[in-house]
Parts: sequence; structure tokens; C-alpha cells
Amino acid sequence: MLPYVSVFGFELPVYGILSIVGIIISAIVIIVLSKKKQFDFYDVFVTAVIAGLGVFLGAHILYALTRVEDIIFAFTLWDDFGNKKDFFKYLLDVSSGLVFYGGLYGGLLAGYLWIRHKKHPLGIFSDVFAVVIPLFHTFGRVGCFLAGCCYGVEWEYGLMGRVLSPGKHEYVARFPVQLAEAFLLLVLFLLLLSLYMKGKCKGRLMLVYLSIYAVIRFTLEFFRGDEIRGHLWILSTSQWISLLTLLVVIIYLVISNRKRRQIE
Repeated sequence: MLPYVSVFGFELPVYGILSIVGIIISAIVIIVLSKKKQFDFYDVFVTAVIAGLGVFLGAHILYALTRVEDIIFAFTLWDDFGNKKDFFKYLLDVSSGLVFYGGLYGGLLAGYLWIRHKKHPLGIFSDVFAVVIPLFHTFGRVGCFLAGCCYGVEWEYGLMGRVLSPGKHEYVARFPVQLAEAFLLLVLFLLLLSLYMKGKCKGRLMLVYLSIYAVIRFTLEFFRGDEIRGHLWILSTSQWISLLTLLVVIIYLVISNRKRRQIE
């Protein structure tokens, strides 16, 4: 739709611009929440930077895993690459994509380890990030729509849009799955923000976010038209991760509630 915009003669990717806008607005929300709840914004900011590194690595690693067959195939052609730089360039191209779930769990792991290391209050920090993650993700999905990635299935009542995948018809009507997810993510953000401001589900907002988003993602995957994200049997990689996420959240809640009853 609009992959690039021209600014002073430079072509800038709209996805990158929206990501930066999402980061700025998310930071503003964190500042407001820190003043409301009277905790140190600097500590949350540093944690967000550490988590951001985990997001970057995790998103690339999971994407590479979905392309593991291509990577293995490249090694079988090792001798056919006259210039080894071309081989490593090929590997870089194969693993250059991003998978949201990889970034999410990479960021959560990095943030968790840092919070434990600095002995910050885990419940407070996780609640704040649970609120801002869907907000930032909303901008990312709008960027996906404009860039032409993560596109939906063909649908006669859909929208015309750009498609990144080679061999696909670019200008056909498709279900705007990116915009649908962006809308649901915005609703999820407002729900989590409301719960946070009312003091409900303290220390468990991340579980609320993970479980609701898992349902959203599992459902919307059926309306995705891109095939590059990987499949196992009849479900996509993200659908399997969504199911596993829900299972882990349910098991955690059952165990924690059982322990709480024993204490009482």
C-alpha cells in the first residue's frame, strides 16, 4: 500500500517509522503510569531496552527456525558457492525476517532475567509491560498492512494491497488481517489499561495479555494468506505457540491458586 515515504529526498520505510512512533507513544504511556503508581521510570526504561534486545534476537531466531530447511539446503551447496561471502549473505537473507512470538518471548525472557538480576518488583514491571506491548504491536500491524507483509487471504469484499511475496498477485482483494489484528490489539490495550488503573489482576496482567492475545492470534491465523511463517500439519507455527501459551497459562493459574488455598 505505502511501503516507503519520501522525506527530503530519502526513501524511508513506513514500517520503521510506525515502529518508532509506537515506541515513543509506548514510552509516554509508561511515563504516565510511572507517575500514577509512583515507581521509577528510569528502571522501567532500562528494562525496556534490555527486553528490546531480547525482542530483536528472539524474533530473528524463531524466523530462522521456520526456514531451517532452506538453511540446511544452503549447507548442502557449500561447495557450489564460489565466494563464501555469497553463502553467508544467503544465510543472512534467509534469517532476516521477524516472527512476533519469537520477539515476544525473547523480550520477556531478557526482561525477566534483568528484573531478577536488579531485584525489581516483578509484578509491577510485568503489569506495565503487559499494558504497553499490545499498544506497540498495534502500530507494528498497521505497518505490516502498509508494507505488504503478513497479508490476508483473497476475499472478494477485501481491500487491495501490496504483497511482498514473489509470485503472488499484488493487487487482488484480500482480507485485511493486519488491520483486524491492529484493531483487536488496540481494544486489548484499552482493556489492560483499564484493569491496571483500577488495580485489578495485580501481578497477573501479563497472563491476561498472553491468554487473550493467544486466542486472537490463533483465530486470525486462519485468515492469513502468506505461507512463509511456517506450518506443522494443519496449523501454523504461531497457532501451535498460541495453544502452548494458553496451556502454560492455565497450568500456572491452577498451580498458583492451589498453593494459595493451601496457605489460606
